[in-house]
Order: sequence, then C-alpha cells, then structure tokens
Amino acid sequence: MQEGWCEDYVQATYRRWFLDGEEAGGEPNLPQTLSEIGQDLARVLDLANSPDLEAAYLEQTARAQELGIFGSPSFIVDGELFWGDDRLEDAIRWAQRPD
Repeated sequence: MQEGWCEDYVQATYRRWFLDGEEAGGEPNLPQTLSEIGQDLARVLDLANSPDLEAAYLEQTARAQELGIFGSPSFIVDGELFWGDDRLEDAIRWAQRPD
C-alpha cells in the first residue's frame, strides 16, 4: 500500500476476476497481475508475510468491521455499502448519480 501500486493491483486483479473469471489472490490471477503492474511475485509474498503488514491487516480488518463490512468484495461509496461481486454495477451507478 505504501509503495503506491495498490490501486493498480486492485484494478488489474478485479478486471481479471470479473472479466476472465480468475479469482483474486489465486493462480493464475496473482502472478500475472503482479507481472502486469511490474511487481515481483517473490518480493510481494515476502512483504505480505511481514509483521508490519500483519499489523496493518489487523487494523484494517477492525476498521472494516466498524464500517459493517462482512464479506468480499465489498465497496463503500459515499457511505453506502455494496457487498458481493454482483453489486459492483450498483456501486458504480451509485457513485455516478447526480448530487
């Protein structure tokens, strides 16, 4: 997250998941997505297993629970929770509605 490529990863991995049916975090999505955004799989896995990242994960999990998130994928748009991959289009429409 702190290296600045998280947004690129999320967009690319969700694109593979929703368009190609390749589940996020698994084969072949993870290695191909990381390669696509210029990241080394072994280095990213080492980072993912670090104590600092574990602490950040626990902190973000607690925050998600406070927001009422209970599954994945979940999207919060303007304070509104959308849960499940079948709700992504609803979240996009909600974000695009006129103020």
